[in-house]
Formats: sequence, structure tokens, C-alpha cells
Amino acid sequence: MTDNTPDNITEEKVIKTLQESGITDFVKYLRSPWRIFWSNLLAGISRGFGIILGMTVVLALAIWIISRLVDVPLIGEYFQQAQNQITEYTESTNYKEEFQSMEELLREIRNSLR
Repeated sequence: MTDNTPDNITEEKVIKTLQESGITDFVKYLRSPWRIFWSNLLAGISRGFGIILGMTVVLALAIWIISRLVDVPLIGEYFQQAQNQITEYTESTNYKEEFQSMEELLREIRNSLR
């Protein structure tokens, strides 16, 4: 019969209990800044990728639903206007001028470094 009085709790039992609970691994983790850095970096990359992937799916689904609702009587006109605005926006966001100005600036920088 084991007695769990404070006198019978030995150091070995405490150490064994702590090791079984995983506290030693947690302490090693906390004492290693690089381990914390890499785990947080990977978690951040995963979250960012998940957000991008999720928003792509949600936006594609929303645009697909809007394109299907264009043929619905009464509200179809509003969705047709929304679809036209989306199309106009995507066609108007042509960054050709900005890219040309950046290209000229890069040429100037390259020439000045020579």
C-alpha cells in the first residue's frame, strides 16, 4: 500500500511526473530562441497561404454566383451592373504606365552607377 503523504513523495517521483507531462520538452522549447523563431515563421507562412487560398476561393465563388444571378428576373439588372463594374475595374487597372516609369528609373540608376 502506498502512502501519498508529503514524506513519501520522493524526488524521483516528481521528476518522473514532470517528464511524463512533457514539461521538459516545453522548457527546452522556451530556452531555444531559434526554435521559437522557426516555428512562428512556419506558422505565419501557413496562415498567410491559408488566407490567400481561402480568399481566392471565396471571391471566385462570389463572382460565379453573381454571374449566375444575372439571369434572375428583377434583381438580374443589379447583378449585371455589378458584373459590368467588376469587368471595367479589372480592365482599367492596367499598370503599364507605372511599369514604364519604374523601368526608366531603373535605367537611370543603372547608368548613374556605371
